[in-house]
Amino acid sequence: MSGAHAAQVDVPALPLSSAISMLGRQTGIEILLNAPGRERLQTRPVQGSMSPNDALERMIRGLGLSIRRVSARIYVVVKAPDARPGKSRVRRLPVAEPQDILVSARRRPERDEDVPLLVTHVDAGVLNNAGVRTIADIARLTPGFIATGQTSSATPLLVLRGQRRSISDENRLPLVVYQDEVPLPNQAALSPLFDVAAVELLRGPQGTLFGRNATSGAVLLRSVQPGQGTPSYLEAETGNYGLTRMEGAIELPASEQFALRVSGQRMRRSGYTRLLAGGRADDAHSDAVRAVLRFDPEGPLRSTTSFDILRADEIGAALVLAGVYPAGSVRNAPNAPYYDCGAGACDVDSYQDTQQAMGRRISQSSPALSFERRFWGFGNVTEYGDDSLLVRNIVGLRSTKVHYELDGDGTPLQIYDAVTTSHLRQLTEELQVQGRTGSLRYIAGLFYLDSAPSGPVIQTVSRLVRPDNPASHIASYQTFRSGAVFGQITATLGEGYLADLGLRYTSEKIAGCSLRSIEAMPLTTRQCLEDGGTQARSRSGRLTWTLSLMRRRGDSSIYLTTRRAFRSGGYNTPALGGTLRAYQTFRPETLTDLELGAKGRWNIGGFSGSYAAAAYVGLYDDVQRALFPDVDYDEDGDPATDPITLYVNSARARVAGLDSDVSLKLGTRTHASLSASWIDARYTRLVAPATLTSLLGSDPLHNRFSYTPTFSGTVALSHEISLPERFGTLELRADYAHVSSVRFTERVTENFAKQTAYGLLGGSLTWMRPAGLPLELQLWGRNLTNRFYASGGGTLNPAYTAATIIPGVPRTIGFRMRYTFE
Repeated sequence: MSGAHAAQVDVPALPLSSAISMLGRQTGIEILLNAPGRERLQTRPVQGSMSPNDALERMIRGLGLSIRRVSARIYVVVKAPDARPGKSRVRRLPVAEPQDILVSARRRPERDEDVPLLVTHVDAGVLNNAGVRTIADIARLTPGFIATGQTSSATPLLVLRGQRRSISDENRLPLVVYQDEVPLPNQAALSPLFDVAAVELLRGPQGTLFGRNATSGAVLLRSVQPGQGTPSYLEAETGNYGLTRMEGAIELPASEQFALRVSGQRMRRSGYTRLLAGGRADDAHSDAVRAVLRFDPEGPLRSTTSFDILRADEIGAALVLAGVYPAGSVRNAPNAPYYDCGAGACDVDSYQDTQQAMGRRISQSSPALSFERRFWGFGNVTEYGDDSLLVRNIVGLRSTKVHYELDGDGTPLQIYDAVTTSHLRQLTEELQVQGRTGSLRYIAGLFYLDSAPSGPVIQTVSRLVRPDNPASHIASYQTFRSGAVFGQITATLGEGYLADLGLRYTSEKIAGCSLRSIEAMPLTTRQCLEDGGTQARSRSGRLTWTLSLMRRRGDSSIYLTTRRAFRSGGYNTPALGGTLRAYQTFRPETLTDLELGAKGRWNIGGFSGSYAAAAYVGLYDDVQRALFPDVDYDEDGDPATDPITLYVNSARARVAGLDSDVSLKLGTRTHASLSASWIDARYTRLVAPATLTSLLGSDPLHNRFSYTPTFSGTVALSHEISLPERFGTLELRADYAHVSSVRFTERVTENFAKQTAYGLLGGSLTWMRPAGLPLELQLWGRNLTNRFYASGGGTLNPAYTAATIIPGVPRTIGFRMRYTFE
């Protein structure tokens, strides 16, 4: 129901949180409450036929509150500026006026125009209309942000502003994902997105306020909260490739103190890539449930507890053979009989000929591919106080279990086949104190994270298996602890100027046991030590900061921000030997950046919109690089000391770029948005020792940052067609995303690792409230031109000879139906 349509309203005098929840259910709109300390205020009764605007205005009259209309179906109730209950008036924003977007980039809700960094905010309406189901779909709408599945979409490789997040490393994360303010582990914790209120992408280093240091940014996922007026719903979807999805949420009637919301999703889909041995990869087969309980007694105390659970049993991603390296490691005498025999089943070049004849969406992988994941998470946010002084405690407990089998070469040959099992748990605790005094706003706190094995953490990997070179078991039982103290103040300097100063000191420790063995397969830390595993440890500590100056003028602002953040150091596994012994540990990677940005809103006649743009440059020191040395690269003759991946501090680098978002409202029914990102990332100095430069390529100083397109952009257009009231409303939407050429490895001489520029076209037709029913029907399609592209690289290294890619999503179409319980 749009804000202009009248509804029959009957809400008695209730505490504010209960009253707006009831009004939301009766009118079919979403009402968010952001007025700490005022949840228990008694509202006025409202009754009769009226618009949601009028009903909400009458309900909160005299309570010192204001209404902000975010979109046609989303309202926010906030504390009125300098107002006291009984003496304030409700401020109602007309439909044509640009609406506030509230973000939480500084750990408190505030207008986007007041935040001195670039934030991409995607609300529930856009998420729903654009068919956002995963983090990868967020990347489709957000230029400059890359999210591509490798072993599975549940553990995507995430890239922002040139920094790449590994699919397997839990500790060194340049970008961190938060679910309701609790940081998520790297592996298996990203469930499909359902019952989500908003997603925020914070661009640039986060080295002060958020739980974990991050050099490229943060993704904030906010679930729908109970007691805030979002109605229950049931949604069903079907589409090609065997897609079936069921999703829903139910909110139990709020009592005086409690409100409970339970939501869930069941997803099934056949895979996009056909396996020559039978079946399809890239499938979806997951079940997820979330329960959120809000405790809101009378007074300044309130608490929200959430519980998530996910179970998925999928085939995972299949790698497709894209080429073979002429001088790869199979081209030697010991390997030739098994991999380079000249023709047939023992020759990698024969499989490349077969692949070219079959096509690009068929994989010759022979192992039984699988990706099984189990996840559960508990979180609690408890608050005491109000806007002037607020104490917050945020605790989270996460458990992830992953088991997957991966074929790295896309052929039946035993080249880089891997079986991985990983059971981890993560505990986080954060205590905040925030408030205001005079012209200062402040926040200070403590943060602690403890990540440790809760079961087997072991990988069985076969780089180039021969009778004299069998597969190895690699155990890595690491405990990672991070503690930090932080504080930040925002000062009003007068004449529209504001300044931010934030400091944070973080101390980290990584310790554990590692072992590489052909016979031993330890399933616990104790077994790892008993089997002769090596203990290792690494400590690091860094001071990071944020300093910004902003000038606000009306609905616009301009800012200058500098930040420092770091990416954790660590140690390599297993115990290294020979010429590699000196590289057992590596230092943290640090980033210092400078960002100049402008953002604001405008309204001219019947046209309105918003804009945000930022230019930035970041200087990286001690850049960490993953290298892949060949067998016995260390020349010690002991395979137990050979690393699969060797991390070293290799270089210094400079990353510069531009990000922009523009939103246009052309009248009351047409909306357009344009987003673009340009980035130039390059190394400025090589610091790797001469003994390792051969692993960096022929010209390492001119290597290119992987998964970092120079340009990416998205344009979206939607138009609402008003039908006679009894027939509802139609909305047409189209979007187009363009990505320039991108490399999947840093070595510039490898043609297999490059994806040329491509574009993806999508669209939808949505019928809202047909025959006046609380129903939404949608036909949608993505990649409508069926453009083939590689979404990521697989095995791309001469050490393996075979070069593989991961195909992107082909044309998908579907039908979605959503029923809202008003």
